[in-house]
Amino acid sequence: MTSPTTHDIPVDLSPRQNEILHIIRDQGFATLEALADIFEVSTQTIRRDVIDLSKQGFLQRFHGGAGLPNSMVRLGHEQKNRLSPEAKQRIGERAARMIPNGASVFLDVGTTVEALARALGKHRNLRLVTNSLLCASIASAQSHQEIHVIGGLIYGSDGSLVSNDAPAAIRRFAFDYCVIGCSGFDKNGTPLDHDRQKVAIKNAAIRSSRHSILIADQSKFQAHPFMRIAETTDFSDFVTDMIPPPHINDAFEQAGVCITVV
Repeated sequence: MTSPTTHDIPVDLSPRQNEILHIIRDQGFATLEALADIFEVSTQTIRRDVIDLSKQGFLQRFHGGAGLPNSMVRLGHEQKNRLSPEAKQRIGERAARMIPNGASVFLDVGTTVEALARALGKHRNLRLVTNSLLCASIASAQSHQEIHVIGGLIYGSDGSLVSNDAPAAIRRFAFDYCVIGCSGFDKNGTPLDHDRQKVAIKNAAIRSSRHSILIADQSKFQAHPFMRIAETTDFSDFVTDMIPPPHINDAFEQAGVCITVV
C-alpha cells in the first residue's frame, strides 16, 4: 500500500495513531514490533501509521521503530491542533458553561483554550483579556465581546505574546475567571509548562482571578515539562476528557478542586 502524501492526510488522527503518539511521548521511543503487539495488528499496519505521523511532524522514523522528532517532547501548534480535537472541543464547551454572561475572563494560550474561545460565542457582554493572538482573533468575530490583548513579542507558532512587562500588566486587572492550559504534570500532580515567560503570565492571571479553571486533555497526563505553573490549591476547577491518573486526581481532590470529566 502506498503511503499517503502530506496533503492526503486527514486533519484528525485515528484513535490508534493518537494512542501511538501518546505511547511514544511517554516512552521516547517504541519499536514497530512492540506497537504491533500492543494493538494486535501487523507491523506493516503500524509502519503505515508511523509513516503518516512522521510526515505530519509528530514522530521521527528510525530503523525498526519511531521516536520523538529531534528528541523533543514539544509539538508545534499545527500538530497540537490535530491532537484530540473532539476532546478539546468537549473540554472547551464544558468550561465555557462555567462562565456567566458579563464576566471578566483571562484566556491563556493553547489549542484547548482556543476551543473554549469558540464556545464562548453565544455569551454576551464578556470582557476578555488574553496574550493569545489566536484567541483574540476567534473572539473578535463575536462583536458582543470586549477584548483586551496583552502585548509583547510573538512567541512561536501558537500566536502567544510574551514580554517581561506582561505579568505586571495582567496584575492590574481583577478577573472573575481565568482559563489556564498546561503542558503536563509532575509526580505530585502539579501542572507544568515549558516556558518561563508563559508560566509567569499564567501565574499572574491566576493571582488576579477569583476563579481559576485548568483545562487539559489526557495527552498531558504523561508529559513532564519542568516549569511549575501554580499549586493545585490555586485552581477552583479542572476540566479534562479522562479520569486523571491517581497522583493527579488525588492531588486535585485533596486541594478541593472540582474535577469535571467530559
